[in-house]
Amino acid sequence: MSINRKFALAVAAYVVLGLLAWQTLSSEPIRMFDLEFSLRTATLFIVGLFALRTLLYFWRVRIDDARAEEAQGKRASAAEQQ
Repeated sequence: MSINRKFALAVAAYVVLGLLAWQTLSSEPIRMFDLEFSLRTATLFIVGLFALRTLLYFWRVRIDDARAEEAQGKRASAAEQQ
């Protein structure tokens, strides 16, 4: 399975998780350590962090693939010149 397809499936899963969290969790505020936030917001923030981590991994793999292709192209052109 290609990295593009895996990324698309991961983003779709995060969207589904976000929608389910939005529909099922209450927006009633919770107080913790002198901070007041809703459980819904905290859950969406955590899902967003996982989505960001997935995006960063996707970019890294694409950059690594591009560098590998570039190196392979340089090797092929050097072999042709000899």
